[in-house]
Amino acid sequence: MLRDVFDDDELIENVFQEEEDADVELDGGKTEARIVNKQKAPLEKSPFKVLVELKGVGADEGRLGVDLVTILDISRSMNGPKLAKMKLSMQFLIRKLSPVDRLSVVAYSRRAKKLCPLRQITEESQTEIIDLVNDLVANSTTNTESGLRMALNILKGRKLTKNRTVAIMLMTDGMEDAKSNSCRVPVSEVPVYTFAFGTECDQDIYEVLSEIAKKSKGGTFTAVPDLNDLTVAFSTSLAGLLNVSIEDLNLTVTPLNSSELNKVDAGNYPQTEQATVMDPITVTYRSIYDRETRKVLANLTLPKVDKRLGAQIFKVGFRYRVLGKDAFDHDERLINVTRTEEPKEEEIPEVLAEETRIETANSMKKARILADQENLEEARKMLEDTNTSLPEIEAILKAQVDHLHLLMASQETYDKQGRAFALAVEASHETQRATALPDGIPGLYETPLMAEYKKQAKNFDLDPENYVVPTAEEDKRATAPPPPPPAPQQVDRAKKIQEIRDLITILAKKVDELE
Repeated sequence: MLRDVFDDDELIENVFQEEEDADVELDGGKTEARIVNKQKAPLEKSPFKVLVELKGVGADEGRLGVDLVTILDISRSMNGPKLAKMKLSMQFLIRKLSPVDRLSVVAYSRRAKKLCPLRQITEESQTEIIDLVNDLVANSTTNTESGLRMALNILKGRKLTKNRTVAIMLMTDGMEDAKSNSCRVPVSEVPVYTFAFGTECDQDIYEVLSEIAKKSKGGTFTAVPDLNDLTVAFSTSLAGLLNVSIEDLNLTVTPLNSSELNKVDAGNYPQTEQATVMDPITVTYRSIYDRETRKVLANLTLPKVDKRLGAQIFKVGFRYRVLGKDAFDHDERLINVTRTEEPKEEEIPEVLAEETRIETANSMKKARILADQENLEEARKMLEDTNTSLPEIEAILKAQVDHLHLLMASQETYDKQGRAFALAVEASHETQRATALPDGIPGLYETPLMAEYKKQAKNFDLDPENYVVPTAEEDKRATAPPPPPPAPQQVDRAKKIQEIRDLITILAKKVDELE
């Protein structure tokens, strides 16, 4: 039997040099940090909170090329409208890729099949790959593990790897067959974006796909119960993938001068363990998209002091990679606080808002677990209590809680739609990363390019034959931040004074003439 070949990836032509050791000259992205905390604290031993907000800032010119493998479920249950919709959504995805990118398509049912190797995206290859996808026929069972392993082998076997980033997008509508266990596939070095498609999904598949995305290097899980939302779901993930600003960011927070670092809330990102509360904690983020934010809430205890003084209580440091280059250190930031007898300072609203978000996300997760245990009444009560405690300004959180509460109207409704929605929202909060939610339900982490891609995806679905998908350059113009306001002009004071004096002289003459 012939063995599969995985070193057949196409070289990139007319974009970079073909040699493996060619340098890519691009202006790299970076991270911006904003630190929010009170400026004063009491003399006695007291709790203190620091909010660190990180923001990705994209490359000024160009980006790394992406090697993307899509894994498409063509098992028997996909036959009919689901398969047709998947083919249409793939057309949009293919047309949004640029010549710097390469795409391979894996289709699977009982076995996985590589429809094409990693191909550079040109007008010719776009047409050929779309034709391959359109020829797919649904049959047999669902061996998701085989598709995932083949995708990893395609990426592992590449000849051209330098200055490129990778990703996998996995779409399925049902539970794996007896021979498949995709959760055991090691995906920690690759972002895997997973999509549960349709309302007939077996309940366990939501947990499987959520777990795969969580274990991967920055992927997301998206539930797509409505067939008409698949193109939007693909576009949201693709917009992030094609707009990575920085990779492998390590954020280290260090308590200073006898301050104690009790807890760091940073979602489900890996953290180092402390031997004591005096030790630092490092949080690792695998990637941050352009204009995407991460918030870290550090809970400290400040030691007692005897008199008013200014003290350094906390230190923040960064280390990250840009455009495939080696990691480097970012400048450290020191946080200073004045210890005083009467601090008279309320907690900062941004800190309170992040606390509210964390508490609300935890409540939704607990409600989801209760509903999974068929304790729907208690789950609904928890959401009702959460909703009551939300301030009016938290409209996005309120909308998410309300929708989950609605999907818990009955156990049947929850099983068909509620669990998938709960897991998707849960994953979004844990990663602080956008995922496509049902129309009308807002998210917290959408970037400008995601919003633009979603708009384009909806327009494409309305008229796929005639809609012209915008180019990357057009996307860049559409999502460019507004220009800074013009700098105030310098006033020539002497000239202005003379103009006023001249005006006074003219007015005085007019007065004399009238008299």
